[in-house]
Amino acid sequence: MLIALLLPAVQAAREAARRMQCSNNIRQLAIAVQNFHGTHNRFPAFHDDPIGVQKKFGRASFLAFLLPFFEQTAVYEGFQENTEIFRTSQQKIASLLCPSDPNASKSMPDTPTWTSYRGSLADLSGERHRSAPRSWLSIGADNRGMQSITDGTSNTIMLIEGLVHDCSESHFNQGSGSPTGGDYRMRIAYGVTPYYNQIPDRCLSLKGPNKQFANPSQQTLNGLDDNGHGHNLGTRAWDSVPHCVGIHTLMPPNSPSCHGDWWYAWVSASSMHPGGVNAVMHDCATRFVPETINTQNLDKAAFNNGSWDPPSNVKDDQGNAFSYGVWAELGAINSGKSVNL
Repeated sequence: MLIALLLPAVQAAREAARRMQCSNNIRQLAIAVQNFHGTHNRFPAFHDDPIGVQKKFGRASFLAFLLPFFEQTAVYEGFQENTEIFRTSQQKIASLLCPSDPNASKSMPDTPTWTSYRGSLADLSGERHRSAPRSWLSIGADNRGMQSITDGTSNTIMLIEGLVHDCSESHFNQGSGSPTGGDYRMRIAYGVTPYYNQIPDRCLSLKGPNKQFANPSQQTLNGLDDNGHGHNLGTRAWDSVPHCVGIHTLMPPNSPSCHGDWWYAWVSASSMHPGGVNAVMHDCATRFVPETINTQNLDKAAFNNGSWDPPSNVKDDQGNAFSYGVWAELGAINSGKSVNL
């Protein structure tokens, strides 16, 4: 009886310690972003960063350019010698992994570096060759910096926590790609097109009871490329693919994630912390974002004027301004709405 009474308390204390470590990790990464900005007077780009383009590794993610700023210079120098390191690097970096994530601690053969912490892509789906206009992460030489955050650094999310894709052998058949069904917090569904002019509720409707897909046969992303490496949630820290290093502040934390092809996706924040996820603002303050944070208008599509470059402010298909809610505006740098947690 005594053990039965004490065990939940012990488990809660352990989770509190893991959550604190997770919060500290994401804050240290935010400080690395600010130190990069102090050196280059801009943020690292999500894809085609000018440094990477010059050095022939333009596909490297924004996290790759932070390596010298969180004591991983040796890993970064490896990029100079091997421009395909985002495919081949298998070094596990503890500061990129949340200890509460059950997949982060797994040791899988021939897998690239994983990450539990990813950049806010705001509420509009982006693509590697086209910039997400409401995100602090640009594409190419857009040179976004602190001056781009017109909503205020304390009101704008920089990094968010996300579970690493479940790559365990029981859920990952290397002969036929990813299986179907499973916990939607650590899987990404295929077949719901996440373009600017699509309706987010179509992805959210995949949410079933007990964190499972509503339809157990829901297709999921084919998890392997020609080299046998995963392209799934958090499984390539150095690769500028939305599933790997991005989070959208669109659907509430711990919602399903969806993709239509390699580059377009809606990726939801996720964690094993009870009730929400960790995030860090551009002033480096950490916040716990609850699953109940306000979201709205997820039954509406953002109008795109017939182009993949939407207007700077979200509008509906009638041209009327609207908001996807507090969560969306916290992820955006230029919403014109001062919201906070």
